[in-house]
Amino acid sequence: MSVTEVVEQLRRAHALLVVAREAAVVAEFAIGEGGEIFDEGTAGSVWPQVQEMRRLRREAGEDVRLAHAAMVAAQEIIDEYCFAIAGHGVDGAAVFGSVSGSGPSVDEEVPAPAADTRPPGRDTAAQREAEADWIADRERAGVVINPKNVTRIARLPDGRIVWVEGRNKKGGQEHILDDDRVGHFRRVGVPRERVIPLVFAALEGGTVVGYSGKDRPVYEVVFDGEVRRVAITVTRDGLIVGAHPISLKRKLRPRLHRS
Repeated sequence: MSVTEVVEQLRRAHALLVVAREAAVVAEFAIGEGGEIFDEGTAGSVWPQVQEMRRLRREAGEDVRLAHAAMVAAQEIIDEYCFAIAGHGVDGAAVFGSVSGSGPSVDEEVPAPAADTRPPGRDTAAQREAEADWIADRERAGVVINPKNVTRIARLPDGRIVWVEGRNKKGGQEHILDDDRVGHFRRVGVPRERVIPLVFAALEGGTVVGYSGKDRPVYEVVFDGEVRRVAITVTRDGLIVGAHPISLKRKLRPRLHRS
């Protein structure tokens, strides 16, 4: 087999790992979200079955996180091997968009949302260039990101890049702005069109004041002249998949994990 053929096979393997990583992120989010719902529905229960379910949820979540980490390591090894035999990484000589055959598409296109949530005054050439650079950074890292579906993206003070997509099976803007969650935000005085700006204001300038549910940090920020609290879930890769408002009167867990 020629070097070119080997590189092509390495690209296919790397691309399938991207798909597998995306599935792991979906699974981890579903486990966490389901756990929060289960905890709310069984609060105060002393039944042993409830404790067993919580144990299994923790173990399942940890297994998924370990699998995700292993796949990231595998991608790094593939990239290093490709560089060793061909002088470039898996993205070096050609750009691939999807895995041929019957497998899932790596760059599966998702319909773009109707609204752009970027703040007024930031739709400048410099801002668009910065956003393109941030998207390119995520793509170089092997992250699944659909540029056409990104409605807002930012680099946080700690260097992390976070973004929200209009429609995404893992969550995102459509999930955050469903009728139930919009109703929750509206009841605390945040209209629908200000929800995504609030989420970014919290991530960019807020302070983590505690934790809600399994592992969702709660941010406190002054937004539109009011002190707000919002719980936000961001994947390791930087995709914002969930958010909901938190009452200022609610007692929060001070540590990430329950003692």
